Amino acid sequence: MKPSHPDPPFVSVVIRSFNRLDELRALVHHVLRQRYEPFEVVILDSTHDVDADGVRAHLRTDDPRVRVVHTPPRGCPAAANDGVRAARGDVVLFVDDDDLPIGTDWIAAHARNYADPHCLGVNGFMVYDPEHRAGPPLIPAVRRWRMLSHGFFKQPRCYAYDEQRKVGIDYLMGGNASIRRSAVERGGGWDEYLKYHNEHSLFLRLRKRMLPGEYFVYDPTPRMEIRKDVPGGLDYRFSGEVQDRVDTLAKYFLWAVGREYPMRVYGMFPLFMLSFASFAAVAGYELSAGRPVDKWREMARGFAYAPVSVWKHLRQQPPPRRDRL
Repeated sequence: MKPSHPDPPFVSVVIRSFNRLDELRALVHHVLRQRYEPFEVVILDSTHDVDADGVRAHLRTDDPRVRVVHTPPRGCPAAANDGVRAARGDVVLFVDDDDLPIGTDWIAAHARNYADPHCLGVNGFMVYDPEHRAGPPLIPAVRRWRMLSHGFFKQPRCYAYDEQRKVGIDYLMGGNASIRRSAVERGGGWDEYLKYHNEHSLFLRLRKRMLPGEYFVYDPTPRMEIRKDVPGGLDYRFSGEVQDRVDTLAKYFLWAVGREYPMRVYGMFPLFMLSFASFAAVAGYELSAGRPVDKWREMARGFAYAPVSVWKHLRQQPPPRRDRL
């Protein structure tokens, strides 16, 4: 008797877009050339002064696989939740409008991992310009060990540009990442109050609810170009002020991490505060890139503001815990 092979999953490619209709059109036409069946394209668009019909007209396609959902600008996590709700597929594959999949087998490279029912999600290879690679140049073995993992205080570590497959990563990034829709529903979706580190809130919850043998995997086969020359992106979410970024980090650590891992944050509060101050300093350094400001001054501003931000958010009531999408 021949072994049974599961049917390929129906994949919903979810594109989050904001005020980038030209880039969106190029991306959609690239996705429609993918050599995979079955799939659909769900566009979550928040472009100002354009409705869903206007977006579709700009795309110049009448392909029935493309659906446009127009929403007011509510941020990446809200768009991700809306995309999962609108998706008809068993697997949801995310791409942002400033990124571009490489080749015509990008969807197929994600989908083949789901032949194993224990695979809940896949993160692909992120093709950065060398000067924009996420994180310092580490020796390959150390980088692979840290890749797509969480540190002790659940601070994320990226390095998603390794040539070797890695089973058992801690989280999936915002783009070039696919996940079973049932897994998103199990984890309750993404916390919508976070502008930064927003993709991690789902996985902090979901990792506690995973069954024995279930896993996330990094697969270097599906590749995506991260187009840093497209205006907007992550920088658009912030005013450029260090305080804005540090406040979002405080929400992530106190409200998301602290809720799921209270002993890490509150049970070791002095050590956490020292670590958080270093995270805030790094945020200042990151925001200084490409701007006419002194990086050491911005790092000092982040470090000094860290205890103020923590105290401010400790006094606030955090949003209710997400248990449903």
